[in-house]
Amino acid sequence: MDDDLDHALTAEAARSGRTRSELVRMAVRLSLEHALTESPDPVDALIGSVDIDPIDDIDAAIYLQ
Repeated sequence: MDDDLDHALTAEAARSGRTRSELVRMAVRLSLEHALTESPDPVDALIGSVDIDPIDDIDAAIYLQ
């Protein structure tokens, strides 16, 4: 952390009555908010990732009829 950021963090902690650690956690949480709300299921990332036509006869596709 550079000196300017360190001084600003210290000043904000004193002004707000929060600890420096609390302010850092809040900033990281805000910065990574999108990552915290994403689905942890990797299969969800596959949905819509393939552009193919739907299959009319699923049995034929599975059993190669």
